[in-house]
Amino acid sequence: MNVRTEVEEISPVKKKLRVEVPVETVLAEFNRVATTYRRHSRIAGFRPGKAPVALVKRRYRKDIRQDVLRKLIPESYDQSIRERKIRPLGQLQLEQVELNEGKPLVYEALVETLPEFQIPEYRGLEVRLEKRAPDEESVNQELERLRDRNAPLISAPDRDTVRDGDYAVVDLLGRYVPGEDEAIRQENTTIRVGDERTQRDFNQALLGMETGEEKTFVVDYPQDYPEEKLAGRRVRFNLQLNDVKVKDLPDLNDEFAKDLGDFDDLDQLKEQIRQGLANQWQQARNSSIRRQLVQRLSEVCPFQVPDVLVEDRIDNKIRDVAYNLARQGVDPSKANLDWNRIRDDLRHDAEREARAALILSEIAENENLEVKPAEFEAELRETADALNQPLEKIRQRFHDRESKADLETRILRRKALELLVEHSAVSEE
Repeated sequence: MNVRTEVEEISPVKKKLRVEVPVETVLAEFNRVATTYRRHSRIAGFRPGKAPVALVKRRYRKDIRQDVLRKLIPESYDQSIRERKIRPLGQLQLEQVELNEGKPLVYEALVETLPEFQIPEYRGLEVRLEKRAPDEESVNQELERLRDRNAPLISAPDRDTVRDGDYAVVDLLGRYVPGEDEAIRQENTTIRVGDERTQRDFNQALLGMETGEEKTFVVDYPQDYPEEKLAGRRVRFNLQLNDVKVKDLPDLNDEFAKDLGDFDDLDQLKEQIRQGLANQWQQARNSSIRRQLVQRLSEVCPFQVPDVLVEDRIDNKIRDVAYNLARQGVDPSKANLDWNRIRDDLRHDAEREARAALILSEIAENENLEVKPAEFEAELRETADALNQPLEKIRQRFHDRESKADLETRILRRKALELLVEHSAVSEE
């Protein structure tokens, strides 16, 4: 196919292609498609397959035109980018299409491409960390958390009035205002008074209440309240206090340690806490090193990143947000969240990460890093474990060439980042 292509540089990562397919090629394709329609068409006054081609073209004009476009645009586009040595990202974005029988096919397409950049000096990148190690204060704080977490609730001794920090056991009925439709009905539900997760109006209403007392109050829920049925609504609550409970904190002694698990005494529990804290801090240290290296890579090589790569990163982050909401029992599709604002908030980090990912790919190539079959298989197993799915199902997902290449790219980038970690200049203060 003799295709004429003009390329306009919109930006370092975006080009506009003007592609022209010659009239003789267009006419030949129109005739080929029309002949196919003629064979299968039934037009009054003509035997099947014997209607004049000109009549078939008029009768099926729109359908024939679409078939011609479906054939010629992909073929001419592939030829154009191949001849101009363009490596496009994402799907073809058509802007203008002109097609009439007897004239050339002309169209314009926006193409995003990988940026050209020089690999920065990546060995010896500086990383600064806060020097930390488990101390007695940290161990004691964790002990207090364990103590609080394992404390049973008991009725408050010698009092029946709610104080800050108490657990109020209540019956409540909420009705929408205006109207009398029931919004909430709960019996013997426990509310932590003063907790930041407790709605402010409930905290205010419960403070000072006595067992058996009833109270009515109104709550105006904001438009962005996570629970859809309450978001932006006014609800009148009738609340009855049934009991006031407090935590019965156990003594920190050997018996407490034995009740928590296979510990001989409190000292053994403390030692496990120290080891756990040390492991947590080491993991946090490693994560901080990698996070800072990604940031440094993006800073020392500030080239423009294609929008399609940034948007893909944002989509992944949005999926993480939705997954976390679902884990908390909130339906993401019903959560009153401004997803456009969330996308805007995520854009800066997504652009930085996408830029660093491109640099890491170049580093992997520069270092001649490879993905061994055993490494690929280990990645499949880890993915299957993380998603709690059969290994064979995951293996099928990454069986085709494109999916396999994507996974190999992720592994190579991770290996490149590990190389940076190994050769980073870490200082602890």
